[in-house]
Formats: sequence, C-alpha cells, structure tokens
Amino acid sequence: MTRTIGHVILAALLSVAGTGPAMAADTVRLVVIGGSLTEIVFALGRGGSVVGVDQTSVWPPEVKSLPQVGYYKKVSAEGVLSLAPTLVMAYRDAEPAGALRQLEQAGVPVALFDRSPPMRALEGNIAEVGRLLGKTAEADTLRRSLDDQIAAVARSVTGAARKPRVLFVLNYDPSQTVVAGSGTIAGQLIEMAGGVNAAGDVTGFKPLNGEMVTAAAPDLVLTVEERWDGIGGAAGMARLPGMAATPAGRSGGFAAMPGPLMLGLGPRLGDALWRLAALFHGEKGLSHGR
Repeated sequence: MTRTIGHVILAALLSVAGTGPAMAADTVRLVVIGGSLTEIVFALGRGGSVVGVDQTSVWPPEVKSLPQVGYYKKVSAEGVLSLAPTLVMAYRDAEPAGALRQLEQAGVPVALFDRSPPMRALEGNIAEVGRLLGKTAEADTLRRSLDDQIAAVARSVTGAARKPRVLFVLNYDPSQTVVAGSGTIAGQLIEMAGGVNAAGDVTGFKPLNGEMVTAAAPDLVLTVEERWDGIGGAAGMARLPGMAATPAGRSGGFAAMPGPLMLGLGPRLGDALWRLAALFHGEKGLSHGR
C-alpha cells in the first residue's frame, strides 16, 4: 500500500485521525481537489464536512451545489483560503505546486494523494482518507466491498468466448488520436473487465497517427460521454485518422462511458467494471450478473 500523505502539517492532523481522537464532523472544513477523492469522502460518510471542491468533482450530485476552487491543474490558493478550510486533500499532480505551498504557509494542512499505480493507489487513498477523517472502519468496509466486486467481475468474464480489443480515446485532432496505453486507469479497467487494451504496447496517454490506429486493430473504441457530442458521435469517431480501416470502424463499434468512471478510479469502480464487462461481452456473455 502506498503512503499517500505528503507536505502535511502533522501537528494539525494528529487531531483529525491516526494517533489522536478524530476531529468532530462539525469542526472539519474540508476542501477536496480531485473528483475521486471527493467520492471517497462522501462514500465514507463525511460529505457534510466538505466546503469546497474542484471542477473534476461531479459525484455525488450534491457536490454540484458546493463552491468550486477551479480546475485541479489551476488551483487558486486565494479561492481555497476564502473557504477557511481546516484540511485540504489533493492529488499529488495538482497544480500549481506553489499554490499548495501557499496554503501550507497560511497554516492549512495539505494532504497529497497518489494516482498510480492505479489499484494500489485507490486502496491506499481509501485507507488514508478514512484515517484522516476518523472513518477507518468505514474505509475497511469500502475496500472489502470493492475487492468483492472486482472478484465478481473477474469470475463473470472468465468464461467469455473472446476478449475484444478495446481502444480508449482521450483526445483527438485532425492528425492524431490520444489513447490510453498501459499504466493508465482506463487501460487497467479495460483489462479487468475482460478486454484487451489495443494500445497496451505504449505507456501512459500517447498520441497515435492514423497508421498506428489502424495497426492497433480495435474491435471497440471508447471515449468519454463528455466528448461524444463534440467528436460527432459514432460517425465522428469513424472519421478519426486510421479508424475506418479497423474492425471497429467497419462494424461501427464505438461507445462512450462517463468520464469520472473511466478516468477517476473511485468508489464506483465496481459500477464501471460491470458496465464495461456488459459492453464487451453482452449481458448473456457474462457467467453471471451482479
């Protein structure tokens, strides 16, 4: 399990969790920068402590009424401080780093969390959020539930007739398509749901030209729902460089998933895996349902 806390003012955190008594829920003012972290906080029953979130925090629905502190890559220290937080949780790649240092210099504890390797990071993040917020028992329960769901999906796809080659498209332009390779959350979800990552021979999110897309030979191409209309739906996907010559291009094998499910890796992991498994294999192609 990875250590997830960095640049933390330890004295302040001792009263929140771990070695000291947990801070009462009505005294915590929490700003969360990272959609999956926000989902974890709410899943552990501490949503009432959240006073602000970033733009990637879209679930559960009640977060939409909370003040926003901007995009996680453009954090405004002034905006965060205006909410008078007693603790800030953020992913380690939140930017600018200077804004996070400014929060610490103002006396606000900042807890930093990892995104990778994806599954180990998720497990560690759930445990650490639970520890910080005095919800260790709930965190253990959530982790066991996710383990059970992962195992159930794995059993369900074991008897599938074949594993489709799946390409996840993150972004695109007229000359190239950015896809999810190995080491990405999307790539790992594809594998866990009984598919083969068609871009598994590259690492991270990488741009592919038309020839490389054709060579990847995906049976199914996925993107996020938030970009589906912008790309022009299935017809627009088929027009991406090299796509028409792939099995997906010839069969119309294009689909979309909610961005937070494909890219977030949070408490809704089980939902994401079941939806992907059904998409890859059809409900009848699974050994058993949920």
